[in-house]
Amino acid sequence: MTSGKAATKATIHMSGGYVPGWTYDASKKVYLRDERGVPSKSADGVRLSGVNVVVLRVKVVNTKYKDPAGNPVPDTVLEGTGSATVLSGGKAVTGTWTKKSTGAVLRVTADGEDVLLAPGETWVELVPTGSGSVALS
Repeated sequence: MTSGKAATKATIHMSGGYVPGWTYDASKKVYLRDERGVPSKSADGVRLSGVNVVVLRVKVVNTKYKDPAGNPVPDTVLEGTGSATVLSGGKAVTGTWTKKSTGAVLRVTADGEDVLLAPGETWVELVPTGSGSVALS
């Protein structure tokens, strides 16, 4: 991304108990993932990071299924359109995602143009429209 506003940190509220964050490390040119400030690591102990972080606001609906505690099992609806934020290179671009059907390609656009990602690992965060939020700084 060559445009966008400075964004070195993103805090994503998925639910009361799930708040991932991403902090830009300019020396490594990646965003580092955390959970409420605690570094996120793989099973091998490697710090989780991404060159790009794509945040999509999505609809979440309850299915007819229940978990062992009797709570409804949610399902993410990744069709239609919604707002999107793309973090890359210490910058953020806000735009819109569209996906016409289950098998269709997902597109993220800003100002009518496709948002192009930097080469490298990309993470996608699916944030519920009804209960989630995204804060950039």
